[in-house]
Amino acid sequence: MSAAAVDLRAGAEAAVRLAHAAGGELLRRRSAVRTGVATKGQRRELVTAADRAAEEIVVGGLLQAFPEHAVLAEEGVLTAAGLASKSSDWTWVVDPLDGTTNFVHGLPFFAVAIALVHGRTPVVGVVHAPVLGETFVAWRGGGAQRRFADGRAEVLRVSATAELADALLATGFSYNRNEPGRDDNAGRLARVLPLCRDLRRLGSAELDLCYTAAGIYDGYWELYLAPYDVAAGAVLVQEAGGRVTDLAGGDDWLFGGQVLATNARLHGALQAVVGGPPPA
Repeated sequence: MSAAAVDLRAGAEAAVRLAHAAGGELLRRRSAVRTGVATKGQRRELVTAADRAAEEIVVGGLLQAFPEHAVLAEEGVLTAAGLASKSSDWTWVVDPLDGTTNFVHGLPFFAVAIALVHGRTPVVGVVHAPVLGETFVAWRGGGAQRRFADGRAEVLRVSATAELADALLATGFSYNRNEPGRDDNAGRLARVLPLCRDLRRLGSAELDLCYTAAGIYDGYWELYLAPYDVAAGAVLVQEAGGRVTDLAGGDDWLFGGQVLATNARLHGALQAVVGGPPPA
């Protein structure tokens, strides 16, 4: 089945509605969040009752609206955690709360992220930041936009920055960063920071990608990511005119665990400084 066989715009709008519903649930649970916090495997990686409640809303809605599609969701509420619910050419990839640590500590930089993947290619991306009142929406061939809570919308384009010295960049750090053989990203950060205008680390990979699509950031990289960390935001970057690769410059960024996203003009220069993928 080709990508054209699914109405990508309709799929995106369905994802927007579910992301807004899940975002409303996250807002309702913010005041009591610290009473429902657990860890996933180790102390830094948190999961809350809010994650699970938001995932129930999104995954339940997707299974009802698109029963023939598979769903891959982070928390495993209605589908196995990190595994697709069934075999299908079409898979919805869901992160119900990207930026859980921010959410727990009261920072507003978190989002609901929903993507539709055809084969191994994301073709729809929706990222909703409920506290910020911003929803990022894109589908293959339809461009990228940011919608605001007051009803305004704007078309997104990546920046025109052509020199690393003028670039505002972003990165992130894995929860698992003390373990033998893990790349903690500190060496890459030390190489990049002296060469750029400045660098940010705000704790939500999906929103970092969206801000690259919006031309706020000129580039972003991160290691040890899952598909639900990057699938939606990557569609925004691509539809806004940017480039998304793995750290080797290839296409294994969705399932390969690391990503480099830029305005395209800076891609080669930033890739050269950041360096290649970490050891397997």
